[in-house]
Amino acid sequence: MSGSDWGVPHARVSEVERERAARLVRAAVADGRLTLAEGDRRLASIDAAAYGHEVRSHTQDLEAPPPPDEYRSPAATGAEPRTSSFSLLRATVRRGQWAPGPEHSVVAFMGGVELDLRHARLDPRGTTIRVVAIMGGVVIIVGPDVEVRCDGRGAMGGFADLSGPPTTPPTFGAPSLHVTGAAIWGGVEVRRRDREAIPPA
Repeated sequence: MSGSDWGVPHARVSEVERERAARLVRAAVADGRLTLAEGDRRLASIDAAAYGHEVRSHTQDLEAPPPPDEYRSPAATGAEPRTSSFSLLRATVRRGQWAPGPEHSVVAFMGGVELDLRHARLDPRGTTIRVVAIMGGVVIIVGPDVEVRCDGRGAMGGFADLSGPPTTPPTFGAPSLHVTGAAIWGGVEVRRRDREAIPPA
């Protein structure tokens, strides 16, 4: 189900969206915005809900406000093209406000690539990063509220998701990131860091 389905009254809720809602409630209990009893009632209602609007009714007052403009780039439109990065015996760095598109391909051959996605305009449907690292290294940096799914493989190398769960609850419909590919005699790491102010142009 896409983020836009939340506006459809009878759109069925997915387990991913149900878990996002439950995470918001647990965070609100942990920081004192909800009592333990109120949190338990909302979690039970979320677990029993069948439709997206039912789940959203229990979290609308808990969603974090958008961060200040200096910390976030404009959203992507969904029309951005696929992109790529290549490194051969050198270092390639992508950072700042850029749009990887729905798919970004990375090849690092005896070189290094750093993709800093903290201010990137991720595709609203989600972005896939496909990595091939051969005797090279790739580091992917995500912001505090990006959900990451990593299923790459290492062959005489390492392919590791070190990002952990989001440290800031993602808003409903927020773009997700899928990292896949292979590291052959090389390494790929996904890390999570806080956003910093976008430097002035």
